[in-house]
Amino acid sequence: MGKLEYFKIGLFVISAILIAILGVIALGVGTIFQTKNLAETYIEESVQGLDVGSPVKFRGVLIGNVEQITLTSVEYPTRRRYVLVRFGISSDVFGFPVGDPMRKALQDELKSGFRVRLAAQGLTGVAYIEADYLDPERNPPLEIDWQPKHAYIPSARSRITQLSEAVERILHNVEQINIPQLTASVEKSLTAMTKLAEAANLERIGIQANALLSELRDTNRQLRVVVNAPELKSALADAAAAASSARQILERADKPVTQLLADLPRVSESISRVAMRLDSMSADLPQTSAQLQQTLGQLNRLITTQQQQIEATLENLRLVTESMKEFSDESLKYPSQVIFGAPPPRSEVFER
Repeated sequence: MGKLEYFKIGLFVISAILIAILGVIALGVGTIFQTKNLAETYIEESVQGLDVGSPVKFRGVLIGNVEQITLTSVEYPTRRRYVLVRFGISSDVFGFPVGDPMRKALQDELKSGFRVRLAAQGLTGVAYIEADYLDPERNPPLEIDWQPKHAYIPSARSRITQLSEAVERILHNVEQINIPQLTASVEKSLTAMTKLAEAANLERIGIQANALLSELRDTNRQLRVVVNAPELKSALADAAAAASSARQILERADKPVTQLLADLPRVSESISRVAMRLDSMSADLPQTSAQLQQTLGQLNRLITTQQQQIEATLENLRLVTESMKEFSDESLKYPSQVIFGAPPPRSEVFER
């Protein structure tokens, strides 16, 4: 191999190294000049699969990396055995500041449910920190008895922990079930059902069911005949005609009824006037009654003073009436005497 080949190989290696260095610089220059703020959280569960450098994501978007993983008793004077996780977050990733100088601005977001939790990345067992807004009532912050050195973001239980707890509760409830007693109850129920089926006359029930189906078919056939009968169609047509006639009668009666309703105010006014007149007449009744009593009193006094004359006059009227009666009787018996007078006296010559 000549010197030229060695020179080419050396030039290729140097070029590859330079390209790698430039790539690292190009990829890391943003990270170098990017300002980060440290935040910390405390987790009360296993952080298996989480390592320094693990990503921190907000709804799937990378916002930082894990910087430190340790126990709270190492950093703070406490007996609580929480896992302390510190991570760096880009200062401009949220609309609110996260960092030591601006811890108070973070409190409003924490009240709205801003939390971090451990999440699994696929089925490989690798974990990362996931930030999101959760229900603050269902995910309260852990109790702490120290002052955090960096911005504190409370943690929530991971989905894996929630799932495992739910499975444990289900298994505990299953363990509380009395399987032998449940099996005995099922066996008793099956035995009772078997005895009931044996005691029932299934053949007779089948015969009755067939008879019922036959009756239903006959009834259905009769109903079809009745529905298709021309008499029913004619009756329906007559009913429609009657309904049309009734509608016309109502339409014709609508105008008189409307006129009557229109005349009701005038009739009511007339009745009111008559009632007013009756009221005025009833007001005059006491005066009229007084005048009538006065007239009756005068008449009574007149009859008392002229009583004898009235009795004489009545006696004369009685005599005149009797004379007239006698005259009438005589007129009926002797009408000629009334007209020509009394008959001549009898002659004595003729009597001899």
